[in-house]
Amino acid sequence: MKLAQTGDATSRPEILPGLVFEAAGLTFLGIALLKAVQSVVLLRLSYELAGVLLLVGSGFLSTYFTAKARARGPLEQALFVRRGARPLRAPFKQIRNGYDRLYAKLANTDWGGDWLPLLIVALGAVVALVALAKGWALLAAPPPGARIDEWVGGMLIGVTFPTLVLERRFAVMPAHVTADAPALTKLLRLLLLNLMGFCLVYLLFWLDLPWAVPAEQAVILFTGLVAAELLLRAAGYLFMPLAPLESRRSHADSLAAGLIRLERPSLSAMGAAVNRQFGIDLGRSWALGFIRRAFFPLLMALAFAGWLLTGVTALNVNQRAVYEAFGRPQAVLHSGLHVHLPWPFGILRLVEYGEVHEIPIVVQSQNAATAEAEPAGPPSSIEGEPPPSADRLWDASHPSEASYLVADNSNGQESFEIVNIDLRILYRIGLSDTAAYDALYGLESPEALIRAVTGRMLALHFARYTISDVLGQNREAFIRGFQTELQSRLNEMKSGVDILSVVVEAIHPPPDAATAYQNVQAAAVRSVTQIAIARGNATQEIKQAQTGSERKRAKTNTTLFLADVDADHRDGAAFLFERRLEAMSAALQPDVPVTIIDSRIPETAMPILDLRRPGSASILPETDSDN
Repeated sequence: MKLAQTGDATSRPEILPGLVFEAAGLTFLGIALLKAVQSVVLLRLSYELAGVLLLVGSGFLSTYFTAKARARGPLEQALFVRRGARPLRAPFKQIRNGYDRLYAKLANTDWGGDWLPLLIVALGAVVALVALAKGWALLAAPPPGARIDEWVGGMLIGVTFPTLVLERRFAVMPAHVTADAPALTKLLRLLLLNLMGFCLVYLLFWLDLPWAVPAEQAVILFTGLVAAELLLRAAGYLFMPLAPLESRRSHADSLAAGLIRLERPSLSAMGAAVNRQFGIDLGRSWALGFIRRAFFPLLMALAFAGWLLTGVTALNVNQRAVYEAFGRPQAVLHSGLHVHLPWPFGILRLVEYGEVHEIPIVVQSQNAATAEAEPAGPPSSIEGEPPPSADRLWDASHPSEASYLVADNSNGQESFEIVNIDLRILYRIGLSDTAAYDALYGLESPEALIRAVTGRMLALHFARYTISDVLGQNREAFIRGFQTELQSRLNEMKSGVDILSVVVEAIHPPPDAATAYQNVQAAAVRSVTQIAIARGNATQEIKQAQTGSERKRAKTNTTLFLADVDADHRDGAAFLFERRLEAMSAALQPDVPVTIIDSRIPETAMPILDLRRPGSASILPETDSDN
């Protein structure tokens, strides 16, 4: 088998820029994959630049191999003849003939001129799409700092100038130098668009404008569109024959990249490109002619039908709308399909239906957006650390808190204290039709109104109480009264707002004074605790003393009882007589003299018990001297 020799390797203008772009793209890709930079913003920029540089570099290298094969010419077809082969049976002979044809086909395939450029373009497009996808995933990162904005923007501007010089050189390059200069110019314009687009993005970041991320997304999407187009073109050649080598052009030619110019796209140029690539003459197609003639009438009919469809509206179960005919409200439409006058004669103004909102109440001088946008942070798992938003300690600063002056009376001196309150309101637009009208035509911002009314009510509330009353009052009673008063005020204003709940997360001193206030409270608690402990100890000692005295009294009574038993055993009559006398003495008055005479005196000589005081007159009856 004899194959034609390849032509001599001549230097071409595509090889050096292609190698430079490929090296730069691989460098940025390596930095991104190895995470050689700590900043997420620089990591994202590395992915984005790697994608566009690898795409442009693969286009240049593919064009280089295509131009080199075109300058060399087609390869000489080699004939494969098997000599001295032994005769085989029919099945084995067919297998050998198939092998010979396959070997001849593979040997006569121009791998370097036909398939290597397509493989380079496809591989570059795939790597570019992967890099751009990774860069897109990092768009949620926080914006860069001011220093990074300045440095990155300056570096991109510096790289843009030599790229512009290279684009201008290929734009005016004659066809005898390279016939693929227009295709390479389009790729260079794509690179310029990325560089200038990223410059604009970082300028917007530096100015703190909200259009930075959408602009960056637009640049990534357009670059991905070009990469996808080149990949589809390369994959399409697997199912269609390649153009002749002498008329073959670069496989990196992109229609999407050709739109980057300051002039209207030429339809004739697009038709010529389709005719050259696919052999289809769009100018002689009767179908395209019919579409061209029927385009404007069909477009007008579709526009009119679309205008009529503006008079048909379908509302979901959680939607309602106020229907206005010629600027005048007619009715409140609820869920379902509704037919009305088309726009602008009939307009539906959507009103919330059952949607619950939660807003924090902050001081009006603070930025409400900052108060609402609490730091989200990374998502927390069940077993992980709690997120910062769950921190409700006094010594932690919460963006949704409001500060108020509260009267204080400590140590007999009147002063003011600052108290922080974390209060949230849950509200919705009323479910009635009247509430829908009031909310739509009488209310511009429900949140602003609720914040204003609630702030005024809180100021009046804290002006009537001291800090001890505020921190020690009944939380549930305060919430019920506050919600009732807030709803009544909103009803008086005909706002159409229903207050569902008032949530008080915390009422506490400012974070800077929280530690001192906690120490004061702790000291008060400790003093009360110590008093209670001292009283308990005193009570315990008293009870112990009483127990000891009772024991001594019991011992005394036991001793007396034993003595009484012993006396009774020795002389019971005398013992009982003495005890009777003691009992009688105790029962009688102590100041009355009593004389007890032995009771064994006869009855005829019984004495008289005189209970009179000394010197009292006699009460005995007088008797005669004879008696």
